[in-house]
Amino acid sequence: MILLSIFFSLFNSAYGQGYKKNTDSLYNVVYSAEKFLKTNEQNLIKMCDDLYIEADDKHDDKEALRSITTTIQIYSELGDHYNVLRRIEKAINLAQEQKDYYRLSALYTYLGRSFLNLGFHNKARKSFNIGLELSSNVRTKDSLHILKLQHYSGIAMIFEHSNPPIGEPRAPYKDSMINYLQKAYAEAKMINPGHPGRARWLGTRAKILGSVLISALYYDEGGKYLKEAENLLTNLSDKRFMISLYRFKGILAYNSGLTDSNRKALHFYNESLCLAKIYDIPAESYYITDALASLSSEMKMIVDARLFSDTSKKLKYEIEESERKAMPIAQGINVPTQNKSESVTILYLAILLLIVLSGFTIYYFYIFKRRVKNNITYNQVYETTDVKPEKRDIEQLLQMIKDSDRSFYVVFKQVFPDFQNKLLNINNELSVSDLELCAYLKLNLQTKEIALYRKNTISSVDNRKYRLRKKLNLPSDTNLYVWIDSI
Repeated sequence: MILLSIFFSLFNSAYGQGYKKNTDSLYNVVYSAEKFLKTNEQNLIKMCDDLYIEADDKHDDKEALRSITTTIQIYSELGDHYNVLRRIEKAINLAQEQKDYYRLSALYTYLGRSFLNLGFHNKARKSFNIGLELSSNVRTKDSLHILKLQHYSGIAMIFEHSNPPIGEPRAPYKDSMINYLQKAYAEAKMINPGHPGRARWLGTRAKILGSVLISALYYDEGGKYLKEAENLLTNLSDKRFMISLYRFKGILAYNSGLTDSNRKALHFYNESLCLAKIYDIPAESYYITDALASLSSEMKMIVDARLFSDTSKKLKYEIEESERKAMPIAQGINVPTQNKSESVTILYLAILLLIVLSGFTIYYFYIFKRRVKNNITYNQVYETTDVKPEKRDIEQLLQMIKDSDRSFYVVFKQVFPDFQNKLLNINNELSVSDLELCAYLKLNLQTKEIALYRKNTISSVDNRKYRLRKKLNLPSDTNLYVWIDSI
């Protein structure tokens, strides 16, 4: 946040004394710093609003644009989309009139983020595309790289929000997300080493890329990026960027397989929570309390698990309330269409895609014809001894899951009589819980559905799937759902 690094010395002084030895002292400083930062943050917003009103009265459009853009930036970083959208159209008009392409491109970043978080993915993509196009008018190379990396990161997040998170490696949308994040990372690498913000921009891109790789189960590669991010961000006075970094380091520790993995994960989660309290970013606080609820439950810390779960639900409600307030404004904002040159580019790409698809179709029918000729069909290649169950049996099993029927697995074994034996032949140490999870996967239930019906968190289900994969000795590039379906 703008100017927040000035106020962070309160936390640094207490942290340097060792928070393990003086936890109460640290939390007192956390509370004081949180209160102090909120006050000064609101003062800064009020100052910018007052400057805008004064500049508007004097018809000083340059100062008006500077002050309103700063206000929008602060609200965007806070995740306050209502206040971003209330001001954004006025700011865009000012930037267009002054031909201030740097601020205009940045404003489309903030607009895209708000659309993205409110679920308007098409509008978000248009906003980021326009911002990218506008950035080409910025002549300063470092400014150009900073704008482009933000737009690439925004586009990457569209793939995350617009596809169901199945927790499987090599899913197409994950590859697309990683592709755009790698573009953002490459832009950050091109920032001049002497630029004062290079460590921040490169560190945050490395952090985001590493966290997505970890979410896609590429733990080693993701861990390398997180290590680079930590080296770049640790010495910055602004510690906001360490919140999600510590959270993903916790995930890495949890999945390390070491004897003290839970304790190490808990340490990193608590580090993340302390910073989340100071900077008061609701989305970050929600993610970390949700992770802490899941871990505390697994470690049999029942009281902590309930407290974190209640806090997580409260934060989620507050976030959803804020988003509902912003929805009507987002619906009323129209994003301009792309310019003619971009439309021509899209047309050329569409023609090229049509040619590729035509070639693929011809190739497909050739292969199909050859397979028929040699009596090799898909069903013969993937022949299975199992008799496919009736549709009504599958529907009954799904209903039993929804109803939390305890006899579900008994009925499942009747419908799929060889399923359990085949799994136990692979690993006879699979637990009942493992076998039940395999049954859910066999019925193609996604992570969100399993979490909902079993009353678990999404992260807890993802961790169970990861441990199951290890027990079955499956390589990381094997799709768990496809493999289970073949059993």
